[in-house]
Amino acid sequence: MTDEHMEYLAEAIQRKMQAYELYRRPRDKMMLECMLQDYEAKQRLILQDEKQKETISGAVPPWQRT
Repeated sequence: MTDEHMEYLAEAIQRKMQAYELYRRPRDKMMLECMLQDYEAKQRLILQDEKQKETISGAVPPWQRT
């Protein structure tokens, strides 16, 4: 998931939010909720991946421990 993809998703959410505010269609609300859940899940995965990379980069291999 690239930054560009996340930006695209954020823009799509914004457009769907505007459509819902304008027309108040139930399907727009449902889609918006799904899009937000998807976006949040992807953000959690990105954070999890970053934490995992930090752990790996900060870990000392067993053969280097004293």
